[in-house]
Amino acid sequence: MSDKPVTLIVSDLHVGGGINDPGDDHVYQNDQFRRFIDEAANSDDGRAGRVELFVNGDFLEFAQVRPDVYTLGSAEYWCSEAESVSKLDSILGGHADIFEALGRFAGRGNRVTMGAGNHDVDLYWADVQKKIRAAAPGVEFETGKDISKRHGGRLVVGHGHMIDPANSFKNWADPFVVRKGRGGKDELRLEMCPGTLFMVKFVNGLEDRYKFSDNMKPITALARLLFKEQRWGFAVAAWSFLLFVARHPTKALSAEDRKLVGAASIGSQVMTEIAVNPDFLARVTEAYRQVVNPAATEADVAEALSTEKAVSEFITRLMVEGIPTERWESLFDVAAPATLSAGGKGETLSIVRAGMAHDKEELRQEAENHLAQEGVEVVVFGHTHQPDEWRGPNNDLEGGYFNPGSWTRYVDVTDMADLKIEDLEHEEDFPYQLNYVRVEETSSGSLRAEMKCFEEASGERFAPKPH
Repeated sequence: MSDKPVTLIVSDLHVGGGINDPGDDHVYQNDQFRRFIDEAANSDDGRAGRVELFVNGDFLEFAQVRPDVYTLGSAEYWCSEAESVSKLDSILGGHADIFEALGRFAGRGNRVTMGAGNHDVDLYWADVQKKIRAAAPGVEFETGKDISKRHGGRLVVGHGHMIDPANSFKNWADPFVVRKGRGGKDELRLEMCPGTLFMVKFVNGLEDRYKFSDNMKPITALARLLFKEQRWGFAVAAWSFLLFVARHPTKALSAEDRKLVGAASIGSQVMTEIAVNPDFLARVTEAYRQVVNPAATEADVAEALSTEKAVSEFITRLMVEGIPTERWESLFDVAAPATLSAGGKGETLSIVRAGMAHDKEELRQEAENHLAQEGVEVVVFGHTHQPDEWRGPNNDLEGGYFNPGSWTRYVDVTDMADLKIEDLEHEEDFPYQLNYVRVEETSSGSLRAEMKCFEEASGERFAPKPH
């Protein structure tokens, strides 16, 4: 495959089911992405077929579209092929204009490439690819690897979730797992990653009240925010999620997240409340009967939940079973200890702030590692929803590292640690920057890259940072 002279890279659109889908968070009220595609197609390079549009992961919001389709209560298995196709049907129906525009763009001799991200691992399915190609003829897919290369390896493009322990996969090259279905018949499914589990089973419930909660990226940022709230139900959910991530055999938690989990001591607090608070024990026993053992007595439950590991596994089980968030809060907020961290709220806030900065910096460090390799001139990642740009230590490279952020509303990493859960009630409070990265060969044969903004808007309360 010969490379096109011009490469346009966008990331993290999270396109859902359209106007009737509350999980559709990408900015589309004025047909933004469709207009972007058509403008690229009608440019001089687009008319000449000289452009590749690389959609760098999390293009399609499979994780939240049609939640009724995925009914399996599992921490290991995500969608079957038929379930992913059903979700895709809603996306195609909600945004036919986008796929028609992609087909027009490719029809002029340009190239459209879709790379998968953690929210659209469903792109690995053959029937999903077939349906997308029918809606947008000419679309190509690149799956099975962390990075793609263009221009003889001088351009490196990857979604970026491989550095995030909450959204990593055991086997990204082949993320399929076999499950014993009904009657003992083997059933092929996609692997479930921790972040998707937390999103589908807990965050979607929060979204009814806190509309912006599912826009917090990476998902560990939302977990840290929940820790900071002096509300025990939220802290219990965040603690369980981060412990689940730590058991997932991909990458270890950051030092900040390990410290947060350790300082909070949520598991020991749950055990203490079970021992001294009869009302709390009664409520936990009711939940335990619902998801574990219908015949369990209060004494059985007190004995079963006598270790932090057992408490963590039980809470994860509640999450997997999809306990409604209002039930979750009524269960755990009945007994809220006075403090959630060894050093009090101030220490928790400082840990949260350090963790927020860590996500963005770690991905930049990964980019710098690639740029240190011979011949690599430009690296583009996504995933964090945080626009970022690095043109070398002296800021004088024609290339460098770029992260266009997302085509959703977002909160800047420097604001995250000061947020409160109530701040997430109104999406219009947050800005958007619809960025893309343009990479092209110069007359000298080197690559020139720049990040450009297609459209932006300030939020009611949080202004976008300079790009």
